Amino acid sequence: MEEGTKRAVERAIAWTGPLFVVTYIYFFGILGHNLPPPNMMAMSPEQLVSEFYGKFPELKVAYIGCAAFGLFYTVWSCLLASLIKDENGNYTVLTFLELAGGILTGWLLSTIPVLWATCSFLVDQLDPGTIKALHVVGWIAYDCTYMITTMQMVGLGLWTVLNKRQTMFPAWAGWTSIAIGTSFLALVLMPFVTEGPFAVGGIWNYWIIFGTWLLAFFFVYNVYVLKHVYKSTEERERASGILLPA
Repeated sequence: MEEGTKRAVERAIAWTGPLFVVTYIYFFGILGHNLPPPNMMAMSPEQLVSEFYGKFPELKVAYIGCAAFGLFYTVWSCLLASLIKDENGNYTVLTFLELAGGILTGWLLSTIPVLWATCSFLVDQLDPGTIKALHVVGWIAYDCTYMITTMQMVGLGLWTVLNKRQTMFPAWAGWTSIAIGTSFLALVLMPFVTEGPFAVGGIWNYWIIFGTWLLAFFFVYNVYVLKHVYKSTEERERASGILLPA
């Protein structure tokens, strides 16, 4: 692939990051009525149907939208993995941690909403107990498999902090990524509580964790990736910490 073509492709893919942010906030948060999500662990099956799935027919479109656009997270993560190399231009275990975590997170963000879309489409055909089971399975998978995203964030954060030659990302972004990624551990408490900060819509397990992940991690790295792909080839190699030939 010619250098100009490669750069054009990378620039186009870099914009899938902002596209993911905008579409997922709209489909999952706004149209999906997840600001905050229903407190399903404290609701009876009948309440979940009457107060959520039976009340908002637009959930069909919302969760199909999540399924359609969620994998843009994976596309962007693949671009990011291609940018983080060691000083000799080789990929490292930290690269693969970022890549694997990004692939799996994108898959989760796209696949789990299919369960919720099914609940919405079949709300008049399935009994409330089945609706609640599908809904809860989705949220347990969404939250309790946190390690796939933690893996990406810690791998990327460590690369940012430990690669002293790179100037692509500031060290504070790396430390922030590591801190947010490790804070995801609290998500495993979600199925065991019905109220408080660790509930599905709680101040910690929803607003703080997902808010910082989206804004303090994903948005921040988006900005620096976009700045990086619009630099010249030589500037990009220097920013990546790659040794240039004498």
